[in-house]
Amino acid sequence: MSNAESGSPEGSFGSFGSFGSFGSFGSFGSFGSFGSFGLPASPLAAEALITNREGIVGPTIPFLDYDPRPSTDPVHGLPHFSPAVRASIFLFEFASRLAVTVKDDGETPVAEVLSTSLHGGPKHRMSAEPLVTVVAPTIDQLREQTKFLSAYADLRQDRAREILVQTSALIPFYASILYMDPGRTPHTLEFLQTALSCANMVYMRVKYGLALPRPLQFSPQIQPAIPTPTHPTLPSGHATEAFLLARLIWKLRRHATHNPDSRQEATWGEMLMRQASRIAINRTVAGVHFPVDSVAGAILGLTLADFIWDLCDKTIQRRATAEFDGRRFPVEDDFHWHALYEPKDDEQKPWAGKKSQPWMTSGTKKLKSEEQGSAAFHWLRNRALSEWEKPLN
Repeated sequence: MSNAESGSPEGSFGSFGSFGSFGSFGSFGSFGSFGSFGLPASPLAAEALITNREGIVGPTIPFLDYDPRPSTDPVHGLPHFSPAVRASIFLFEFASRLAVTVKDDGETPVAEVLSTSLHGGPKHRMSAEPLVTVVAPTIDQLREQTKFLSAYADLRQDRAREILVQTSALIPFYASILYMDPGRTPHTLEFLQTALSCANMVYMRVKYGLALPRPLQFSPQIQPAIPTPTHPTLPSGHATEAFLLARLIWKLRRHATHNPDSRQEATWGEMLMRQASRIAINRTVAGVHFPVDSVAGAILGLTLADFIWDLCDKTIQRRATAEFDGRRFPVEDDFHWHALYEPKDDEQKPWAGKKSQPWMTSGTKKLKSEEQGSAAFHWLRNRALSEWEKPLN
């Protein structure tokens, strides 16, 4: 969104058409900043409420005789909380399931995103297994890839508008493919924004651990079209978010019972992935990312999308994993998403590169024991899915 690359939260959806009214998930924007009633929070408003109460409150009456404590059901309160409050709950649920470690031998840093599991019993214990492993490319590889930025710079004039809008808003581009709008699919948008916030934590931690330099640090001729973000380059946050969004939207579409034309079903997934790829490549056009950054980001985003989707189940029986070895990625190769994912089956490719020395591997393994999913994520995804269950007229 790039709260990643721009430093600004995309939760507000920028000023991009009707998405601006979605606000910052606090009060849905159009309802102002005072609760949800359009009254501005100010001394004047407070004074008005004080004098209004004095005028209508009347004599003291007995307190109502009932217990106002809510149910302890894990999702009982969610429909009544503001989206901003729910966002905090979802973010904690996600963060409690992951950890990131970085190993650095002085030459090749390796970041591992670990999925954690809490096991019950008399004494609780936690286990962790690799979810995504990212082995950094060498500095020489990055230096060689600067040639792509010089070539892509010719497209800056044509793509300048896209690049600028995409610094702060990605979802509207997907909404031009599949019909999404705050008035029609509010829970879908909340689900996607939640996923973006979750992904942001992960790739920022991986970037921080790998600490790889940006393109402009290799040549005075890069001269990016936009300010270079202050954080390290790999993985690309935009690529992570773009492919995360594309796959989650595609999963919502695939799992909906309403399917207007199954013959063309795979076309929707293909188009969503093309959009994700264009967003990622636009960052190379802009001069702030190497192609290899987008490769690593796409792998991370696709895998996190699957992780989040499984987290929404009541029980988790499987786990998708992936590994990217940047040292093996050919410096002469550009970013091509088809090497990573097959939308028709919603499956990541098992490997990419030379079969004897692949630079990417992925797979799905059955867990030794079932893990409990997140009741909060289950609630949110079900409401998002309900918006896709029938035609939106």
